Amino acid sequence: MLRLVRAAEMREMDLDATRCYGIPGLILMENAGLGILDVILHQFFKGEPQGKKVFILAGPGNNGGDGYVVARHLINKGALVQIVITTSPENYKGDAAVNLKIVNDMGISCQVLRPDAVSVLQPIIKEADIVVDALFGTGFKGVPREPLASLISMVNEAGSPVLAVDIPSGMEADTGRVNGECIKAAATVTMGMPKIGLYLNPGSDYTGEVVVGDISFPPQLKSEDGGGFYLVDEKMVADVLPSRLPMQHKGDFGHAVVIGGTRGYTGAAALASNAALRGGAGLVTAVVPEQLYPIVAVKLTEAMTYPAPGCKNGGFSGSCCASIQPVLDKATVIAVGPGLGQEEETAEFLEELLTKASVSMVLDADALNILAGKKHLLTSAFLAEQRRRWVLTPHPGEMARLCGTSISEIQENRLEYAEQASQEWGVTVVLKGNKTIIAAPGSPLFINPTGNPGLASGGTGDVLAGLIASFLAQGSLPEQAAYCGAFIHGLAADQIAGKKGTNGMIAGDLLDEIPLVIEGLSAVGKRGRQV
Repeated sequence: MLRLVRAAEMREMDLDATRCYGIPGLILMENAGLGILDVILHQFFKGEPQGKKVFILAGPGNNGGDGYVVARHLINKGALVQIVITTSPENYKGDAAVNLKIVNDMGISCQVLRPDAVSVLQPIIKEADIVVDALFGTGFKGVPREPLASLISMVNEAGSPVLAVDIPSGMEADTGRVNGECIKAAATVTMGMPKIGLYLNPGSDYTGEVVVGDISFPPQLKSEDGGGFYLVDEKMVADVLPSRLPMQHKGDFGHAVVIGGTRGYTGAAALASNAALRGGAGLVTAVVPEQLYPIVAVKLTEAMTYPAPGCKNGGFSGSCCASIQPVLDKATVIAVGPGLGQEEETAEFLEELLTKASVSMVLDADALNILAGKKHLLTSAFLAEQRRRWVLTPHPGEMARLCGTSISEIQENRLEYAEQASQEWGVTVVLKGNKTIIAAPGSPLFINPTGNPGLASGGTGDVLAGLIASFLAQGSLPEQAAYCGAFIHGLAADQIAGKKGTNGMIAGDLLDEIPLVIEGLSAVGKRGRQV
């Protein structure tokens, strides 16, 4: 599990390294430069730096200082290094000034950027074997000003590979926001601890491969405190995946009940039900309006189907709840919402279901849209204990309706809204989208790195809902089921993209890939336990 930090936390860690452990800033800067050097040598130069052309863009802060350390070591290894600094040398302070003086004393070409002469750098940038972006640090916010905006644009257009120091210049470290020109890096070496913005949209589109540079922080500085932000990874998922032993039977893996489907949307309930089976639930029952039962029964072979009597106009109504009680009594988990519809009678049905059900629940799609008009269910003290077993899976539009705001506002502040909703309502929130956010009461926030644009297809959300339900059915905690489901769902899409591309990916493709992903992760978990 990879811990992520905000810029202010990183600055405090830097200070503590010196204050509490006596590590001078110059040592930290030297280690940062050596980490960058290692990536350049092995990933870009294949161990052969002799004669390579290196162009370094250095700002006045510590990022610039890291760049000077890199320059010094590359010169010593036979590379041809040129540096452009963004302000006069007398404006440089502290450790960066020390390292700037060293490169000047070594006779390394170092020129001050002139606003009227940015264009003269174009041929140099185009000819470079690598451009090192050491312009802005983690404190950057807003829009790059001229002439730096033009310089960044020129670098991006030149086509030379770019390595970003700590974060690509133009990106905000805490949010991943890009408000103007921003370096498009082939790789980013982030120092000490990875910054949150590197893994959020749109920042993640600018980073290239992210490498965490070891600057010799003592382990105590990086210790996990139970809070903060984490990147979901395969080991984290593998460690909590439900295990299957030879003597176990289907009854040991829970019974997932999927409630959904309305006229024109029968596929949603079928996809969620099949996903629950593919995720490992021992038994799955799809509950659908009785008028639609023949259609759904044909779609589902392995899952059981149950026709809900008393439904009107091909959708659920208030009287349905009592009629499906025999099924609900057998449920380990209930997933409700895929293709549910939003009729007034359906809303009455959902409210009755939520007030009576005592098992874990996944609320998706139309269930969320209904909740947006019945916010008392999210704040009622009567349901507080039950809500701790709820997992909500909104896309940005559904989240906007739940929070009473715009989609753009949600997208601009994904971490904040996910965390706030989770804490205020006492539920686990899976805010879907590019880099899905998982938030649970009293837990860190998790960012899921898997997935691709192929998931922008109808039905993929239904698959995710069913997958999360399957893990809940097998005994996972809500937050575990949420981040396992999001990670596996996205990884299945990534593996499909590797075989077929992203265009034309459909929800059904995921169903066949999910067991393969789970098997691969299970093998990772077994290796970890053997070690």
